[in-house]
Amino acid sequence: MTELLEAVGSSGFSMAWKQSTTGFVSMLAFHSIGLAFVMGISCAIAMRVLGVARAIPLAPLEDFLPLMTAGFWVSAVTGVMLLVMDPVRIVPDATLYIKLGAVAWVMVLIRRFRAHIFGEGAKLDSPAGVKRAKTLATQVLLVWGVALVSGKVMAYTWVAGYQTAIAVIIVTVAAGLVGRFLLGWGKPVNQADPSRQAA
Repeated sequence: MTELLEAVGSSGFSMAWKQSTTGFVSMLAFHSIGLAFVMGISCAIAMRVLGVARAIPLAPLEDFLPLMTAGFWVSAVTGVMLLVMDPVRIVPDATLYIKLGAVAWVMVLIRRFRAHIFGEGAKLDSPAGVKRAKTLATQVLLVWGVALVSGKVMAYTWVAGYQTAIAVIIVTVAAGLVGRFLLGWGKPVNQADPSRQAA
């Protein structure tokens, strides 16, 4: 297995990208941009469902979904490219599989979340439907958190990676507490708010 990974990492294709500073930086940049679109849009919609920025109509946010899909594919393709550049280090790393598992899981959650919020017969007209939407939104945010932290852990040495992971978790928990208790996130959705009028 190691010989195969070394062969991939030392192939002409891989070496050409690794030796090109512009190529490597471009792959890293596009990977981050793609992730920002898919993660940013899905998290923004999830936070809106949880009560953040309640004055913003929910229905028009559906128009951003094609950008989210494009961001996923850009991130996926560039992620494979980055893997090919350094397979000997990345493939044996257990956090890679945590990240990939989290990404696969969150894609399933987003599909369910999207159908529940924007699909035909969207289920936001009942307390049970709102509760389900908030549960899915919370799951999307949490699983994206796992994917983000595992990706950061992968990028550094073991010590620096886990220090970064702990810092991200602390900041996330602190932000959640501030939002919940000081900004009123998570309050019941007013069924007469602009999101329902626009739906």
